[in-house]
Amino acid sequence: MSISVVALWKTPSDIEGFEEHYFSTHIPLVRQLPGLEEVLTGKATSGPYYRMAELRFARAEDLAGAFGSEAGQQLMADTNHIQETYGASADLLTLERDAG
Repeated sequence: MSISVVALWKTPSDIEGFEEHYFSTHIPLVRQLPGLEEVLTGKATSGPYYRMAELRFARAEDLAGAFGSEAGQQLMADTNHIQETYGASADLLTLERDAG
């Protein structure tokens, strides 16, 4: 059984700035998280969210260690920066995958 953090981003007030920062800075920070197994991103085609990212880890301990690390602290600081700079709030969800 794996565990994920899902970030659900609402539509930013500055879409162009958000997209540039998201792919040039934010996603590279995500990829530095220790224990990260996979990153999935996508742009919503319907619903209340603009974009999502799923960060997959093998175990809850790996997820906790990743966000407690220096890389995790930098990522969360950048998440705050994005929210303040581009007006895109993020809802975070922890998802425990079902076996099978």
